[in-house]
Amino acid sequence: MPFGELLDPATETIQSEPDRIYRQISVRLWGAGLVERDQISGIQMASTRRRRVRAGQFLVSRIDARNGAVGVVPDELDGALVTNDFPVFSVRQEIMLPQYLNWLTKTGRFVHLCVRASEGTTNRVRLKIKTFLGMTIPVPPLEEQRRIVTLLENIRNANSLSLRLSEQSSGLLQSAADLAFQGKL
Repeated sequence: MPFGELLDPATETIQSEPDRIYRQISVRLWGAGLVERDQISGIQMASTRRRRVRAGQFLVSRIDARNGAVGVVPDELDGALVTNDFPVFSVRQEIMLPQYLNWLTKTGRFVHLCVRASEGTTNRVRLKIKTFLGMTIPVPPLEEQRRIVTLLENIRNANSLSLRLSEQSSGLLQSAADLAFQGKL
C-alpha cells in the first residue's frame, strides 16, 4: 500500500510561552530511533511555533530520511516538540500497527525508499513528502503484523539478555583470573 493510505499528516502546533520549558526530539540515523535532544525555554526558541508530537506517531527527518532518520514516537516523548523539518504523521492503526512501521523503518528496503524519494544537490538533498507518500510498502493483515512485531521484539530482548550475560561472564572470568594468579583459586 502507498504510505499516503497509511499515514495522515499530524498538524498539532503550539505557540511557545517564554517562561515554559519544552522537550525537543532528535532523530538518530540508521533506524536508531528518537531520543530527547534537549529541553529549551520558550524564550530560546528561534521560532515561536512548533509541532507537538504524540506517542505512536511517525516522524521523519526531511534532511536525513535517506540516512534512516525516521521513527515512531515512544511513550516517553509524548508531547515533545519538533520543527517543520520533521513532518509528523498519525498512523492509521486500523490498517497498520505503529510498532510494525517502527520495525519496517529499520530495514534497508525502507531506507532505499527514502533515498528514492529524496531530491536535491550535494548538501541540500531533502525528502519530497509527496513522492514519499506515493511509495508502497508491504502491509500484511494486523494479526500477521502482531506476529512479526512479537518475533522481532523477542529477538531484540534475547540479544539484549545475551549481551548482558556476556558482559557479566567477562567480569566473572576476569575476577577468576585475578584470584587464580593470586593463588586463591
